[in-house]
Amino acid sequence: MDKATLTQIFNRGFRFGANARARAGLPLSGETAPPLQTPTAPAECRLASEQKAWSVGYSMGYKMGASDAELASVAEPGAHGMISGLGEQMLEIFGVFPDDDVV
Repeated sequence: MDKATLTQIFNRGFRFGANARARAGLPLSGETAPPLQTPTAPAECRLASEQKAWSVGYSMGYKMGASDAELASVAEPGAHGMISGLGEQMLEIFGVFPDDDVV
């Protein structure tokens, strides 16, 4: 599994989590607690590393991600502190990539 694919899976989970938080009526806040349960990863996420990327992405998106509606409400989301996803370097720092099956 390559880092680009895991990053895509992570960011899909991140977006899903951010939108779930907004649907629950919770504000965009770094103090929002992650949900108690993470939805099951999509069927195409078969490897443990893919499922982990989805789960971590969902939890992080729920906690700190801006929803689609929040992102659309401003011209420059980054200028308002809104996060729509994370790149490979940040995922490396957060330990999303396993050592054994990422190239």
